This record gives sequence, structure tokens and C-alpha cells, in this order.
Amino acid sequence: MKQVVIRSAGEVGYEDAPLPEPGPGEVRIKPSVVGICGSDLHALAGEHPFIPLPCSPGHEVSGVISALGPGVTELELGSRVLLEPNIVCGECEYCRSGRYNLCENLVVVGCQGPGAMAEELVVPASRLHKVPEAMTDAAAALVEPMATAVHALRVARDVPGGRVVVLGAGSIGLLMLLAARAAGASRVVVSEPRPAKRERALRLGASAVFDPGDPALVPKVRNELGGHADVVLDCVSVQASMSQAIAMAEKGGAVIVVGVPAADVNIPLAIVQDREIRLEGSAMYTRVDMQRAIELVGAPGFPLHELVTATLPFDKAPEAFDLAASGDQVKVQLVVNEMGK
Repeated sequence: MKQVVIRSAGEVGYEDAPLPEPGPGEVRIKPSVVGICGSDLHALAGEHPFIPLPCSPGHEVSGVISALGPGVTELELGSRVLLEPNIVCGECEYCRSGRYNLCENLVVVGCQGPGAMAEELVVPASRLHKVPEAMTDAAAALVEPMATAVHALRVARDVPGGRVVVLGAGSIGLLMLLAARAAGASRVVVSEPRPAKRERALRLGASAVFDPGDPALVPKVRNELGGHADVVLDCVSVQASMSQAIAMAEKGGAVIVVGVPAADVNIPLAIVQDREIRLEGSAMYTRVDMQRAIELVGAPGFPLHELVTATLPFDKAPEAFDLAASGDQVKVQLVVNEMGK
């Protein structure tokens, strides 16, 4: 079979690989639609701290079951499924406590393990969710990034009725906006350097949008909110965004680190301590987040057209990565096998 591979920084291509056979408790799927994630782009740039190169990318995937391994009885051949790509041990203290997103032995499909940008893929049956009948393959492939947003809001806690700021209006930032509104945030302000994405955030319900390059960004955001932000969700995670996030959150707010940092940043600990700012990371999701994400993506009126802005065939993966890396798109997806809907 063919699979996409990131050979080295800046180099995307294809390679031949043997057709994988499912073992006990495993399932083979034919991917239908696979999204390009920000993590894939970090890997392509050689900047992701936890993805070694070369790698076979792709973890935002919907597909159809093509083979069942021994002992799999809860799924059927031909069923439409979507992937929860965190492969966990089930035995460490985090798995036993239900926080398996922090598994000591975590392997992520498309990051440390074989990815879904391939003609076929084998995964544990336990990592699959059935796709609702009315949900398209393109929408189903958005459930995984939506689960990232849902989990970050669960980490944040103070969202219902709260004043929320989202830094960055890429795919995760816009999904965060939608999830925060659905969670009952009183106001959601978005900062984003690209005017087209600021306009898109407004169409998706942002209370206000700002350019992060504006020297007066922080006072403008605080004025718009009528005070400090209860929660700032940093989907950018660079020095400038983190400094702005902490300034927006003081006093008593929370800063949630959602974006994968390419490098360390400096934190004003005196401000964090004195102003009682909670600084916390958010990593992936668990089953409850996936289930909530399925509800949100499957809700009537979900604005799929605002989020999936480019769709290319499997044989155009290098071009798809170029589009995604340009920053002009929100979500770029590959159609691998046209078997679903």
C-alpha cells in the first residue's frame, strides 16, 4: 500500500509499505478523510518536540472497517468509524485514574506510531468511535481536533458564564471558540493576525476580534471584557502570546496552554504568584471529550464549510501540506478512500 511520509524537515512524499494485518483486539480501517493538524505542520518544520522524523503522519481520521482481528466483537465490517488516536497502556497510574491522555507509555497514531495518511491502517478496536449516520466523513474527521478544544475547556473549568479569550484563529482556535460558546461563556474574544481569519471568527460568534500585533491589544481586550479574562486559551504558545495571555488574565484568571510550543518561553513568575494566575497545560483528550465533540460536530447547523476550507485527493498530499502551511486555510483535508459519505 501507499502511505504519506515526512522524511525530513520540509520534505513530504510517499512510500510503499506492507498491508498491515490486525492482531488480537485490533481493527484495520480504510481511511476516508484525514485532516492535516498543526502538529503535522510542526513535524514537517522539524519543530515538534515529541515527533521524531521520519514519520507517517495523520491522526484526524474517519474511515470504514475493512478487517477485524481475533476477539473483536463490538465492531462490524463496513462500519463507519472515527479514531481516538492516543494508544495507551491501560496500566500506569494515569490510565488507572482515567487520565489516560497522560499515559506513561503513550503512543499517538501519526506521531510516534504509523499514521492515517495511508491506504489502510491498523489500530486497537478500543480507540474507535462509531460515526453517527447523519455525519459526513469530513465532519467526522473534525471530531478529534474538536475533542482537543473540549478537553482544554474542561481543564479551564471557569468557562460557563465566564469571559474567555482565544489566542489564534486557526482550526483549533476556531473550534475552541465554538466549544466555548457551547459551554456557556458569556463573551469570547479572539486575537488573530490574519484579517480573513478574524472575519471568520466573527461569523462564528466571537464577541470581538483583535490583531495581536496591536501594541494596545491587552488594554483593548480587557476593556472589551469589562475586566480581566477568566480564561485565556493560548493556541499559539510563543513568547508574545504567553506574555499577552498572562496580562489579560490578571488578577485571578487562568491561562491554558493549548498550542504545542516550538521553544521555551519566559514566564513572569512574580506576576503569576502575586496576581493568583493559574497557568496550566492541556494535552489531548479522553473518551468523555471525544463523546462531547461528536455531539458538537453533529449538532444541527455545525459550520463545517467555515472550518474545512480545502479538500485534496490522496495523491496531492505534498500540495495539501503546502496549503496548510501557508496559513491562509483553516483545515485542509485529504480524501484517501471514497468509501463513506
